[in-house]
Amino acid sequence: MCTFCESNFAKIMKHKQVPVSTTILFADIRGYTDLSQQIEAEKLNELLHQFYDRCSAAVWEKDGVVNKFIGDAVLAIFNFPLIRKDHVQNAVSAAVQLQKDCKHMKEEIGLSDIQTLGVGIGIHTGESYVGEVGTTYKDFTAIGPVVNLTSRLQGAAGIGEIMVTEEVFSQVKEQFPDAQKKALTLKGINSPVNGYVLAQHQNAVR
Repeated sequence: MCTFCESNFAKIMKHKQVPVSTTILFADIRGYTDLSQQIEAEKLNELLHQFYDRCSAAVWEKDGVVNKFIGDAVLAIFNFPLIRKDHVQNAVSAAVQLQKDCKHMKEEIGLSDIQTLGVGIGIHTGESYVGEVGTTYKDFTAIGPVVNLTSRLQGAAGIGEIMVTEEVFSQVKEQFPDAQKKALTLKGINSPVNGYVLAQHQNAVR
């Protein structure tokens, strides 16, 4: 979203945050910290810039919005501000494209031989609160249990994997008949979570 839209959100909506049915995507570079001790800073920066660019392109192509770059991770929101009835499918499609793009990115940068380097992605869908957070320092983002669970889910995804919740999988299962179901115990989440790995081999970052 543009700075003008963010700064005027509360004035227009009459609330600092509003409940929105969203699909949240977190993507994170695996092996980034270890890699930082092995290669020169210039190539490391190139990797991060390329990752940001490819994430942005994949998300925007499917009508999502990149909300934050957090170190070597990206937070994207689907179904706000662009409302799309197929936002769950869009998020999954963006994730699949991102894994493919990041595989090519490794080859282009000359890092394809590093097996511990890749991208893990988590996707969940549900109601989030979107809007301003904070008073002295204002941030515009999505908050709530859906966002927290997506972040934890991304942490459980392996290199080259797209890990989604039951709610997401129920809407894309026909496209991924070979998805692998996993029972997950996630930090900060009280109940076990069923995760589904949508990309492990064919879309893996090698």
